[in-house]
Amino acid sequence: MWTRITKHKGSAYQQIMDQILKKIENGQLQPGDKLPSERMFADFFGVNRTTVVHALDELRGLGILESRQGSGRFISSVTWGDFSEPRIDWRQLISARYDKIVDSYGEKVKEASRKSDFLDLYSSEMPLDVLPNMKMPNYTLEGILKEEQAVSVFGYQPLMAQIRERLIRNNGFSFKKSQLLITGGGQQAIFLILQTILSVGDAIAVESPTFFYRLPLFKALGTRLFGIPMDDQGIDLEKLEEAIHKHKIKAVLVNPNFQNPTGTVMAAERRQRLVALCRKYQLPIIEDDVFADLAFSPEKQASIAPIHAIDPENVLYVGSLSRLLGETTKIGWIVGPTILIQRLSEAQKMMDVSLSIFTQMAATAVFDSSFDQNMASLCQRLEKNSQLLRSWVDSQDFFHLAPLAGGYYGWLTWEGEKFTKVLAERLLREGLGVAPGYLFGEDIGLRINYSRMSPDDLPLFVSRMDKLRTWLEAKEKQ
Repeated sequence: MWTRITKHKGSAYQQIMDQILKKIENGQLQPGDKLPSERMFADFFGVNRTTVVHALDELRGLGILESRQGSGRFISSVTWGDFSEPRIDWRQLISARYDKIVDSYGEKVKEASRKSDFLDLYSSEMPLDVLPNMKMPNYTLEGILKEEQAVSVFGYQPLMAQIRERLIRNNGFSFKKSQLLITGGGQQAIFLILQTILSVGDAIAVESPTFFYRLPLFKALGTRLFGIPMDDQGIDLEKLEEAIHKHKIKAVLVNPNFQNPTGTVMAAERRQRLVALCRKYQLPIIEDDVFADLAFSPEKQASIAPIHAIDPENVLYVGSLSRLLGETTKIGWIVGPTILIQRLSEAQKMMDVSLSIFTQMAATAVFDSSFDQNMASLCQRLEKNSQLLRSWVDSQDFFHLAPLAGGYYGWLTWEGEKFTKVLAERLLREGLGVAPGYLFGEDIGLRINYSRMSPDDLPLFVSRMDKLRTWLEAKEKQ
């Protein structure tokens, strides 16, 4: 009556479900009929009892079976008829790659931030009072419709011209208009690139620690991330070469300027060697350079040569204005070989994720005559905030701060116990939100968004960090 399960035909529990459903459809099982016991089913199908329970629970969840306490399982008589026609099992069709990634710690930060004395140094955005107050021109509907004539598959032409002019002038780039694509932010740019050049299951190398571990897009794409350790000069190239051999790496993704979360700036010599190594193995480099404009000094800014400028044929450059315009106005761009940019533009069009003309016009307005002045003021403000963090670090001998030359993240480390989720949540309850290292692939370390800390916040910050130090030292003695 029942057929034993064979592995090559798919998952065992699904085969069990299919057999029961088939017998219901052909009338061999009627509403109200009692099913054999779980143990008997296990003997019939040649599987363990856990697999049988899984299948029966799935059928009960669909309303096909019902359980009667002390009596066993029966074909449902209440909903009979609903399943007489074959039904698609949507749960089987949904890829596990698209399971929702719940950031439980982030949700707890939001909850804690409702308290008036809470200091949020966890969030990734700069506060509004730090951002430059950029004025947007008034648009009429007629004007917006008229400007749509200037939109191509690569983006809004005036915006592209502004970005191209700045990259050529400030970064030493040399590229054609057909080598630039406007995207809905830096993350969308990376998503487009990986979706185009990689297949499901392909491996890429990233720095460790890195905020890329937090992005669900890699899981959605089925991409495997392998973290490569860093030092104060950037990614460890010996470890990278080992990973290339061991994991069959297909691309290298780096955040070389004011790296998130450590703030590290990859040294010029390390950039040259990275390019040489990736040329050797014919691996593309994806350069995520969204923090490049946030150097504290013009001298530091001038000394940062993008990796793309070293090897424009093999390095895909990703930039963004989203840090300045906030979460609701995401603007990014990709610079790369014409053949790839054309394919990326086609992929963006097929997915219908191209930007609205209004968003691109608003971004174009940012690049007016006051842009450089606004950025200089912002960097001065960020440097002042960084001094608050530096002064505190210098006043104690437990926490260590990675060098700061730009951006708005500080990376704190110490010698000793891990900064566990339990400790992070305990610190939340004390009124301080930080980004623990485990979110970025590291056990020891935490990220501070110092753009969100004012002089008035310093006493609260210091008292909370003193408590954290006490907890960590106590754990060391246990």
